[in-house]
Parts: sequence; C-alpha cells; structure tokens
Amino acid sequence: MSMQIAVVGISFVVGFSAMWLIRYFVRRNVRRVAEREAQDILETAQWTADQFMAEAKKNVEEYEEEIRGQAEEELESRQHQVSQIQDRIQDQQDALEHDLKIKQDQYSQRKQRVDQYDKKVSDQQSQYQMLKERLRELQSSLKSKLETKADTPADHLKAELIEKIQSQAIIRSSKMSQQMVDEAQQSAERRAKQVLTTALNRFARPYCPERGTGHVPLSDDKQRSNVIGPERSHLKAIEMACGVDLVFDEEHSTVSVSGFDPVRRELGRLSVERISREKKMRIEDIPRIVQKIKSELFSKIRKDGNQIAKELGLKDLHAEIRNMMGALRYRYSFTQNQYFHCGEVGFLCGLLNSELGLDQKDGRRAGMLHDIGKSMDHSRDGGHAVIGADFIEQHGEAEHIVHAVRAHHYDETPSTDLAHLVIAADAISGARPGARRSTVVSYAQKMQDLQNIASSFEGVVDAHVVSAGREVRVFVDGRKVDDWAALKLSSNVAEKIENEMAYPGQIKVTVVRETQAVEYAK
Repeated sequence: MSMQIAVVGISFVVGFSAMWLIRYFVRRNVRRVAEREAQDILETAQWTADQFMAEAKKNVEEYEEEIRGQAEEELESRQHQVSQIQDRIQDQQDALEHDLKIKQDQYSQRKQRVDQYDKKVSDQQSQYQMLKERLRELQSSLKSKLETKADTPADHLKAELIEKIQSQAIIRSSKMSQQMVDEAQQSAERRAKQVLTTALNRFARPYCPERGTGHVPLSDDKQRSNVIGPERSHLKAIEMACGVDLVFDEEHSTVSVSGFDPVRRELGRLSVERISREKKMRIEDIPRIVQKIKSELFSKIRKDGNQIAKELGLKDLHAEIRNMMGALRYRYSFTQNQYFHCGEVGFLCGLLNSELGLDQKDGRRAGMLHDIGKSMDHSRDGGHAVIGADFIEQHGEAEHIVHAVRAHHYDETPSTDLAHLVIAADAISGARPGARRSTVVSYAQKMQDLQNIASSFEGVVDAHVVSAGREVRVFVDGRKVDDWAALKLSSNVAEKIENEMAYPGQIKVTVVRETQAVEYAK
C-alpha cells in the first residue's frame, strides 16, 4: 500500500517535472521566435523608414525647387510692375513740372499786365482829378459869367432850366403814351371788331319781341260782372288771391294789373281773363280758379326754364335755377323781355368765348345766368347782379361763373376774361336796334347826367350831348387847357361816365379846344 503511494508520489513528481521542463523549453523557444520576429519587424520598419525618409527628402527637394522657381517668377513680375509704376510716376512728375512752369509763366505775364493796369488806372485817376478840378474851375467861371451877364442868381437859372427840361420830358412822355394808347386801341378795336363780326354773323337766332301787357279789356256786361262783382267784391277777391292791385277803367272798360312781382302780375292778368270768360261766377270760386291758374303758370315757368337750358345745351342746372330762369319770361327791362335777353346773351357770350379760344359752355352758362337776379322779388337786399350771384352760388355754380354774374354791372371788379365777355355780350344784346325803348323821362335824365359830368371839370366852357346820347362834345378854354391836358381831360370824362352811369354800348367823348390869335393892323 505504502509502496503504491510512493510510486504514485514519484510518478507525480516525475510528471510535474517533465511538464515544467516542457513548458520551460516551449516558453524559451517562443521567446526566441518572438525575438527573431521582432528583429525582423524592426529591420523591416527601419528599411521602410529609410525608404520613406529618402522619398520625403526627394519630395522636399523637388518642392523647394518648385517654390524657388515660382518665387523667382513672382519677384520678377513684381519688379516689372514696380518699374512701370516708377515710370508713370516719373511721367506725371514731368507733366506736373511742365504745367507748373506754364502756370508760373502765365502768372508772371498776368502780374505784369496787372501792374500795367494799376499804373494806367493810377495815371487816369490823376488825370481825372485834374479834369475834375478844371471842370470845377470852369463851372465856377461859367456861373460867375452867367450871373454877371443875365443879372440873375444861379439858383433861379437852375430852377428855370429844370422846369424847362421837366416840361419837355412831360410833353415827350405824353406823346409816347398817347401813341402807345392809340396803337393799343387800334389793335384792340380791330381785333374786337373781327371777333364781334364773326360772332354776330354766326348768331342768327330768330326773335320776335314780346311786349308785356297789364291791361285786360272787358267787352260786355257779362265779363264786367264776372270780374267786378257786386260792390267790386270779385275784384277785391282777385286782388287778395293774386297779391296784385286791380284798377277798373270804366271809360275804356279795361282792368289794369299792377304789382312789383312780374309773376304775380301775370297771375292776376290770367286770372282776370279766365274769370271774365266763366259762364257763371261766384265769389267763392275765385280762390279755386286762381289756384288752378297758378299751377298752370308755375308749370309753364318750369317748362320755359327747361327750354332755355336745353337750347343752350346746359344739362346740369339746379331745378331752382331753372325755375328762376323761367320766371324771367314775365320780366321786362326798358321794354326788353329778360327771358329772351338772357338767351341772347348766353349764345353771344358762348360765341365770343369760342372765337377767343375759351370754354364755350362757360360763356353760355354765365351769359344766361347774368340777369337771373331780376326774377327775384324785393325781399332780397342788393342789386340784381349781387343777389343773382349769391343765389346761383347757393345752388352749386362754380366760382368763376358766380364772379362773372356779380361783376357784369361792376358791383365787383371784373378780373377774368369770362366776366368781361359777359359784359360785352350784355351790351350787344341791349344795344341792338329795337331791343330796348327808353322812356322820355329816362332819356332826358341820361342827357342831363352826361352834360353835368362833362361840365364838372375845370376849364370846361360848355358841353353838348349829341347822337342820342352816344357822343359828348366838351368845349374848353384854350388859355387854361393845352393840347396834352385836353387828351387827359377826355380820358377823365370817359372814366367818370363809366363809374357813375349805366348804359349799353359805348359813349364817345370829344374835347374841343380852340385858340384864336387876334391882331390889329394900324
């Protein structure tokens, strides 16, 4: 048993030793192999490193050679550019030096001329002082000789000379101004005649003047009974309903209608005519008849207002303006119907505007509306031009139209071409033959006013109004009024007539100056 154990132990020891020896030899062999491989690796790495270093050194040398070549080329290029810049700088410097030399030469020449001018001015100043002193001596000597010869102080001689020069200057300026005025008047008159002739030839509107009547004849007793009634009751009822005054003329069997409002007068006339034709008339029927006639009359007024606007081609008129224009059908001025007068002025003003290159519709509009104020009653304050302008302004008319209406009788100073053309067209319509007929009283008053205005100026001996008020001849004292003062007097008389009187057309003012030279032979 113990023997077996010993054998086992020996076997274990022998086996362990053999194993250790085997591991030792194996480990030593592995180390040798590893050392040999490491040596191979080191040798390979060294060879590779040597190859890499050789290649790198070669590349570095090639790169250095390339860089050196590029640097040499760049340096050569830069040197060439610097050389060019230096050449340009040198050229510019040479040019500047050349210009500087030229400027210096010019400056020297100018300085030389300035010095010459200074010397010349100095010499002339010295000469001027000598001449001035000589002139002073001559003036003093001349003054002494004149005073001695004329036995008059120098101040008096100077005043007389100044007065003479002023008189000559006034005469020359008067001649020149008169010549300019004559030329302007001739040119303006020639152009105005041309425009008016063309406009009047183009205006061929037929016109039959209506004469308003305020008398209604009553042909029989039936008509008189219907209108007058018992104790004039019908007559009074008509007056109350129409707002007019009725006067019955028994001798001529007529009823006269009077009142301030022309539309009311027409209403009264139509009412009397209608009532006179009624078969059976009662006083309570009068208001109904008058109201019916009033409706018919207002309808006719609207129709007339639309008609005149249509004839003139004015489409955007306010309805109230149309009604007022229709009411002018019953308004007369110097026996001229104002409805037809406004139509004439509208057409004429439109033609004048077109001839002068202005807006024709504006001319027609302003011309038609210029007398619209005449259709308004006495409840409005002011002249018909002013209240008419205010009325159309309230109803949307343009400012230049309003101004033309307000200025057509100079209630406002005309400041536009349209305003002056409305004045001209109004004068043409009022001055044409047969348009207006003045009463004897107004005609005599016009003659007297013209004579009074002409006689109100100093130096006037007598004044006569001729050609039915179209010319005023003023006779002056030749000792007080010379030729040029006569020209000024004619202008002053004409201006005063324009400012103080209203008239159609124009009035000629002629100043007559007579000089008589009388001498006796002995």
